Amino acid sequence: MYSIHPYEPFIPQGADKLIIGTTPPYRFCVEPHELYDGDVDFYYGSRSNGFWSLIGEATGETFDHENTEKAIAQRKDFLAKRGMGITDIVGRCIHNNGNSDDGSLKDITPKPIGELLANHPGINTLIYTGRSGGINSVMNLMNRYTADKHRHSKTDLPEEKRVTIGGRDYRVILLYSPSPNALRSVSKETRLEQYKRVFGK
Repeated sequence: MYSIHPYEPFIPQGADKLIIGTTPPYRFCVEPHELYDGDVDFYYGSRSNGFWSLIGEATGETFDHENTEKAIAQRKDFLAKRGMGITDIVGRCIHNNGNSDDGSLKDITPKPIGELLANHPGINTLIYTGRSGGINSVMNLMNRYTADKHRHSKTDLPEEKRVTIGGRDYRVILLYSPSPNALRSVSKETRLEQYKRVFGK
């Protein structure tokens, strides 16, 4: 059974950064959604995903963790104030055996990220979630489906890359995965310091 991505990209006016993930968990991508107490029906809304909790700690912002319109609006307001859009690269896929890890995604149909960027020329920085050790699943998928010449170039900073998409050059930040299971070897403090650098401005 195919999983269909449940959300349209959110791109606030004047955005110059775009957060890109892979896809929500299986239970968010099928109809009807199977949301639990503590979930939010938005990007990184699973109660087991630490993304918004890390951002809250890094910035001092308060986010409700419940499935309400208020909780969604808090996240959209935060992104708009920071000039950040958010989307995922996977438009449709099979979650193998219903698993939610990126390694279980099969038969992927990507979202048209190149077209999205062309329609929002103010964006100059891409923030990829999903960094696990030296591997970034979003970067691998962007190389496969979106990047010109299908590769990212190195920079002097280990958490940054450059990529050309549609003939335009973008700065890329490789964000540590917010999943509590993805980076057991990386402490919460290390992740929090990175989130402060990226989101605390």
